[in-house]
Formats: sequence, C-alpha cells, structure tokens
Amino acid sequence: MYVKALFGERGEVVAWLDRELSGLPIESAARRWRHEIYFETPFDLAGEEAAVVERGDVAFWKPGKALCFFFGYSQPYSPVVKLGAVVGVPDLLSAVEDGTPVRLSPYADYGREGEVAKALRDAGLKAAAHTWEGEELVGVLVEGAGSRLGVEVTVEDNGFYLQSQPLAFFDGALPTLAAFKTLAGELGPTGIRLDVDDEGYIVLTAFSPGLSELVRDLRRMLSTYVYVERTVTAFFAVRRPA
Repeated sequence: MYVKALFGERGEVVAWLDRELSGLPIESAARRWRHEIYFETPFDLAGEEAAVVERGDVAFWKPGKALCFFFGYSQPYSPVVKLGAVVGVPDLLSAVEDGTPVRLSPYADYGREGEVAKALRDAGLKAAAHTWEGEELVGVLVEGAGSRLGVEVTVEDNGFYLQSQPLAFFDGALPTLAAFKTLAGELGPTGIRLDVDDEGYIVLTAFSPGLSELVRDLRRMLSTYVYVERTVTAFFAVRRPA
C-alpha cells in the first residue's frame, strides 16, 4: 500500500509498503537519529529483522513501535523490520526537525500530479503525488537490476522536469571537478545531465517533453545513476593494503 506522512508545514513524503496498515490516520511526532526520521505508532508489526538498511528504506523498529524513514547512509540503532521504501527523493527528510508533528494517512491521487503518478504506475513504476515546501511534485521510485533511485518530477505545461536524489556534495576540489567534467561529457548524448542542485549537491536532471519520454528517461536515469556512482566510487576507491 501507499501511505502519506505529512511532516508539519514541510510537506508530505509518500512511502510504498509491502503490507496494509489499519487504523489510519494516526498522529505522532518526528524524532531524528543521524540520517533517520522515526515516529511512534500504535502498530505491532512482525517480520524478519535486518541490521543493515539502504538509503530510502522504510522500516519498523519494534522496541519503540516506530516507523523509521532512512534518508541517508547511517544504520539503525538496532535491527528493524523492513517494510518498503520512500517514493521519491528520501533526502528531503533531512530538513525535518526533531519534534515536528507527523500525520500518517492512506495515500490518494489528487490534481494533475496525481494523474501523472497514476500513468507512471500503469507503466510499472512506483509513483505518487505529494507537496514539499509548497511545491507540487510527483515522487517516483525507479527499480531495476538490484538497484533503485528516487526521483522528483515537476509537471510543467510543456513537459516534465526530473531531478534525482543527490550523488554527493560538489566541493569544487580539483579531483571532483575533473570527474564531474569527464562524466558530464560522457552523459551529454543520453539526454541525462550531470548537474548541481540549489544546495550544491551533484544530481542527475533531464527534461521530458511527453509521458512516453518521461517513462523512458526515468528508467534511463536509474542506469545512468548506477553508472556514475560506480565510476566515481572506483575513481576514489581506497584499497586495503595486502
């Protein structure tokens, strides 16, 4: 099922879960733990526990009866039951402050963003309309070949603007600049751009003129993100001495 978490005045984050939650909506308060937002619930959810999570995972922490949204690279305090993932860019949650009111409710499509989200779901993608800091967006979770990527889509009159979750911070150092310029040149012909967002993070962006191109570019963005991430990781890898 899809659920919507409204974080005070910041906006909404939608998650896809592998099970149904009853008793919604519920009210709670956000707590922060490193790269994690969690909040207490009345649920008592069972399942296999894992000590390692991925960026964007949504899980249940039994000791605190809490839903946990992992937006970065830190790991849970103790094992959690994985439930699903954020639909869109999980990094948005980095702006949520400790104590922010949370309302968890079932998700429902609305407006033209909802129409786009439904069309993307019909095409086999996980997608949902939501708002964040006053902006209407379509969050998409693109999956394939053991990888996944969060993307936010802005619906324009003449097409769709896509922006991926960040790869890394653009620090302006010469090695970073060299890698950025080399990869940007390689990606140019694909229509997927290596870019820098408003906060200075390296992201992938694209502009799709129509819905069919949007579906194509979302899938292409996943493969491009995996390629860039692996290339940069190999470039900066520090190998353990033999």
